[in-house]
Amino acid sequence: MKRTFVSTLLTLTMLAPLALSAQTTMFKFHQDGEFASLSQSSDPNNSFSLNVSRNFSTAAGNSASLSYTGFSFAADFSSVTVTQIVGTIPSSDFTGQNTQNLALSFDTSQLDPSTSFSQSCTVDLFTFTLTCGPIPPGTIQLSFRENGAQRTRILALGEEITVGNFTTRIHQRSDNSTANVTGTIFGVTASGAATVGVNHSSTLEFVRN
Repeated sequence: MKRTFVSTLLTLTMLAPLALSAQTTMFKFHQDGEFASLSQSSDPNNSFSLNVSRNFSTAAGNSASLSYTGFSFAADFSSVTVTQIVGTIPSSDFTGQNTQNLALSFDTSQLDPSTSFSQSCTVDLFTFTLTCGPIPPGTIQLSFRENGAQRTRILALGEEITVGNFTTRIHQRSDNSTANVTGTIFGVTASGAATVGVNHSSTLEFVRN
């Protein structure tokens, strides 16, 4: 309960400031094709969620979109660091012919400030002092293998979530399946349940108000 409360309080606190205001902070991804997602709490002090999806092909070429949020608490719960990435990544980073086998190979150096938003913020939980800056360099290397243990069809999902200074709007139609995942996210071994699937004319929009 304490950790959930602190996470919620932190999220509301950290998203309010206009940190790294030079970056673009309004994106709308038209997603059509394979996607993969993973949420994990590697230990009581660290957790993250990740979603990667192929976007519509356009005359300008193919692309993929990535969203990542990670929480890391100090051992004594005196502070917490939140790392956030939202944006377009090269289509070559997300590979695989179908949902049976998908792979993500991403490096933070590939982020383009004109098509992505990223920041790392640390909050002192005693003074609520907020310090934000660029995310540290790192990589994500993941392999997803569909296992079919559970399958779900999303026929029409419409959702809007506002947290602090950010609004997320989701309109989704997709076929989903559970999957196994292996690899690392910024040096942390990936484990636990994952999801793979295919988006059908879905959209995902991020807006900083």
